[in-house]
Amino acid sequence: LVIIAFITMTMFLRTRMNADLAGANYFMGSMFYAMVILMVNGFPELSMIVSRLPVFYKHRDFYFYPAWAYTLPSAILKIPHSFVESLVWTGLTYYTIGYSPEAG
Repeated sequence: LVIIAFITMTMFLRTRMNADLAGANYFMGSMFYAMVILMVNGFPELSMIVSRLPVFYKHRDFYFYPAWAYTLPSAILKIPHSFVESLVWTGLTYYTIGYSPEAG
């Protein structure tokens, strides 16, 4: 993620902010790219969730524990990881791209 953030910083390097249509397209492109990168970073998690589904269905069918008892701990443990990932991305790219003119 850090390497991709540095690539993004060089791709969307902004020395000054323009308030025109070209600048708006520039910012929208960088925001779209950031959303796609953060979404793609979550894809490996999907394969792990799908690989655990047979065990979940077996336990659910035998009434070992309810579905919320399976999903709640895993969701709570994934929230800090997602926050750290987003904070690292935002911390590296926010001022370099030029979303806020105060730091640049």
